[in-house]
Amino acid sequence: MPTMPMITHIRLHPRESGSAVVAHWQTYAGNFKDLALQTVELDCGDYDLGADVRVERKSATDFSLAVMDKRLYGEVGKLKASADQVVYIVEGDLFAGRFHSDTQRLHEALAWLSVIQGVALVPSPDPAVTAEMLFCMAGAAQHGMGQPPVMRNGKPFDPRSGQTYMVEGLPGVTPALAQALLQHFGSAAAVCAASAEQLAQTPGMGASTAQRVRKVLDAPYVVKQ
Repeated sequence: MPTMPMITHIRLHPRESGSAVVAHWQTYAGNFKDLALQTVELDCGDYDLGADVRVERKSATDFSLAVMDKRLYGEVGKLKASADQVVYIVEGDLFAGRFHSDTQRLHEALAWLSVIQGVALVPSPDPAVTAEMLFCMAGAAQHGMGQPPVMRNGKPFDPRSGQTYMVEGLPGVTPALAQALLQHFGSAAAVCAASAEQLAQTPGMGASTAQRVRKVLDAPYVVKQ
């Protein structure tokens, strides 16, 4: 019996429909077998890769401007409210000198983005590489990497580290937020028993993230056939 092809779906905002990224997919369609594109008015972000992964694509200049005018912080909040995993793809040299840039503020923004918000930043030299990366990321999100990945290595044995490890595994929970949750509730068991409304009272925990956490904790476990 022939194997059914695994279609990789990517939804994109209309502003990206005429981009060099889409042009690369179309020009080299043979390299992107079974790619299905759909143009959708996304509430935020440029690409929806499935599995609750949302991507914002920016040039290095636009990213730097977003830091300087503080636009980045509101954008990230909207993206995290819409998806469990947020990725920024930045095209060009982010650290090249620009008349409007401030190196210290850029470093602080990158630290906040990665450490506090848990948002991935993927550098890209040009739209062609961005297209390749988006296709790979969408495939990984929707189909995996060909074998079950080891999501987290080095499981801790001591209670304190073990509780942190458990809470960090919840959707949308960064290491900093895990610490805040444990401090607020006192134990991993109390975190898992809290309602969405109670979770949302933790500093740094938005209502949408709290609801996603509760949804995962309450969902019945379905055994795959």
